Amino acid sequence: MSKNKAFTMLVFLSDLHIPYHNKKLLKLIYKFLKDNQPDYIVLGGDLIDFYSLSKFNKDPRRALDIQKDLDILHEFFKILKEICPNAKIIYIKGNHEQRLRTYKWTKAPELAYLRCLTPQALFGLDEFDIQWEEHRWKFGKLWFMHGDKLSKHSGDSARKNREEYGVNCLTGHSHRSGKSNLTNLGGNIGGWENGCLCNLNPEYIAGIPNWQNAFSVVLDYKGKIFYLSNIDIVKNSFLYQNKLYTLNEEWEKEFNNDLGS
Repeated sequence: MSKNKAFTMLVFLSDLHIPYHNKKLLKLIYKFLKDNQPDYIVLGGDLIDFYSLSKFNKDPRRALDIQKDLDILHEFFKILKEICPNAKIIYIKGNHEQRLRTYKWTKAPELAYLRCLTPQALFGLDEFDIQWEEHRWKFGKLWFMHGDKLSKHSGDSARKNREEYGVNCLTGHSHRSGKSNLTNLGGNIGGWENGCLCNLNPEYIAGIPNWQNAFSVVLDYKGKIFYLSNIDIVKNSFLYQNKLYTLNEEWEKEFNNDLGS
């Protein structure tokens, strides 16, 4: 938990797209969470890809692996609870979680309202004491959501969501890291897009997608003001408060030597 009780620390993670998540980067995220013990972990949607429920062409080898993907998701929740036992976890639905409802309504309407086939039940959210939010969640002056606006340039999706909702908002969905601010007579309004924690070279995309691995940290002061940091992950490494989180042993050794540790 935050050392200063006047401040609340929230960490926003989104767009893992299990089983296309970046397994190596999650090790760094786990280390970061363990070190900093946030008050809230906000999961901003598209944690699971639901690849086999997609309307797009599918690799037949992946078509029947939903249970395997759910098992990976459950393990992710288990680790979060183990390393941050006091953190409140919020899960906001994304468009890939929406694939489950769309599939049921269009392909299997007879199963549409079975309680055992809701995201909450399939994901085991009650077991892990995780709060489910269908659309968005607010803390202080900042709204957290998956977002539904897309642009090919970093920051533009943040701008579109900010303009659509007219509030401070932090979104996922675009897989890009960026921000957009507006100041008018009403004050300053910010929009942020979070980046992603998935593989940047997935099998289903030709070429190099304009995506960035990143996550966000929010420090809130009594609900009155907040500071938001987009933590960009570059070459499997990032810095936070004079600490290097990296998978590069050579960099880590050099960094510690420079600090005299």
